[in-house]
Amino acid sequence: MKDLLRTSDLSIDDMNLVLDLAAELKNNPMKHHGLLAGQTVVLYFAKPSTRTRFSFETAVARLGGIPSSVNSADLQIGRGETLEDTAMVVSRYASAFVIRTYADDDVKLVAEKASIPVINALTDLHHPMQSLADIMTLKEKWGTLKGKKLAYVGAFNNVLNSLLEVSAMAGLSITAATPDGYGPDPLIAANAKEIAKLTGATVELTADPYQAVWEADAVYTDTWFSMGDSEETRAKAYADLTPYRVTQGLMTDLPNRDAVFMHCLPVHRGEEVTAEVIDGPQSIVFDQAENRLHTSHAVLYALIKGQLKGSAAQPSLSPAAIATEHKVAAD
Repeated sequence: MKDLLRTSDLSIDDMNLVLDLAAELKNNPMKHHGLLAGQTVVLYFAKPSTRTRFSFETAVARLGGIPSSVNSADLQIGRGETLEDTAMVVSRYASAFVIRTYADDDVKLVAEKASIPVINALTDLHHPMQSLADIMTLKEKWGTLKGKKLAYVGAFNNVLNSLLEVSAMAGLSITAATPDGYGPDPLIAANAKEIAKLTGATVELTADPYQAVWEADAVYTDTWFSMGDSEETRAKAYADLTPYRVTQGLMTDLPNRDAVFMHCLPVHRGEEVTAEVIDGPQSIVFDQAENRLHTSHAVLYALIKGQLKGSAAQPSLSPAAIATEHKVAAD
């Protein structure tokens, strides 16, 4: 496996290897400090970034390398050079190429042309690095994911797509509540449901936020708006999504009073979640943010060292084909 473009590019064994390695590196961050000595990793951001940028820059430094963070204005891409040519040139200089952009096809194109590992640091369709940090955080919190339930409430986005995949792979049951017209990508949801059959998890979709959170051990939400949304789009989304706001009342009404609250950040207090929830004792959002560093560290190391086998579990494959690629790991 050369690249990580979506969460289900990983086999279940791969995912567990990354999570174990991330936990190890969290405790001993300089263990592999010599891996990238004298080498660079290019971090290309077509979108602004806080957690992704700092987590990968720090991860590269901990591996002994030099992070080179750039945007389109810094490269000849801004003057018309193709992504294909950029990928091939960067491959001659760097040890890995991390890309955060809009179109999923752009990351696929870079991976096709690059001879070095390519990591999707966020596209409009996938956010695999966030999903790995989320699962790491829940494993730290609970010890085991068996018998646990995660609820997502709000709007479809890349975070939800990747969260469906990683939950199914990890054996964590997930219910996503979204309004009509705001649901996850149907192919990604179908793929997650097939993977869940192998791990004993369930993947459910509903329009009812109260059904989703009932008996949940964790409640997850994300921002309602995307970069560049028009005022008209924002006004409609605000009206449609207000019933999905996570409030203290919703958290208090849960049968599991120890349920945790999750958010990938940045947050808009008073929109998708109230301040008293995200700033309260049930919130683990800054644990998630920290673990972005440790999973980035682990993914970089594992890809550069060639430790990941990869999975052919794409939405177009039959359940039988998926089953041959995914081995259920013992918890």
